[in-house]
Formats: sequence, structure tokens, C-alpha cells
Amino acid sequence: MTQEIRELIDRILASYDEMDRRFTAAGGLGNLLSLYEQVRRELERVSFQELDRMTGEIKNVIEALLTIDYELRKVQNLKLVFDSRGGIGGQ
Repeated sequence: MTQEIRELIDRILASYDEMDRRFTAAGGLGNLLSLYEQVRRELERVSFQELDRMTGEIKNVIEALLTIDYELRKVQNLKLVFDSRGGIGGQ
């Protein structure tokens, strides 16, 4: 029974060491968990209402830019039409 418990503990520790080795680039499992907690705390400081408001403002800017782009393309097309007629009426 004691031997089985030791083997189980050895497997658990070996698995933990392997997992820690996988996260070496991030400073090890302990550091990764610390970073996770830090990110979680920082995300708690940002409300869904704030994210929704910012997303709405971005969408409004995109819509305004698309409207400007559309209007500029219409002006460009009109210019092409008038230029292709040799400037009739304007010269």
C-alpha cells in the first residue's frame, strides 16, 4: 500500500514537472499562473458597458468613414464623366 502511494506521488510529481517544463518559455507554471491572476484582475477593472460604448463609437466612426468614402467615390465618378466629355460646359 505504501509503495502504491509513493508510485502515485511520483507520477503526480513527474506530470507536474512535465507541465512546468512546457511552460518554461513563460517562466514556468508558477509564473504563468501568476500572470493569469494578474490578467484576470485587470480584466475585472473593465466593464462590459465600457466595452460596449467603445465598440459603438468605433462602429459610428466606421459608418461615417464609409459614408465619406462613398461620397468621394461619387465625386470621382462625376469627375471622370465630365473629363471624358472633354470638359463641355466648364470650359
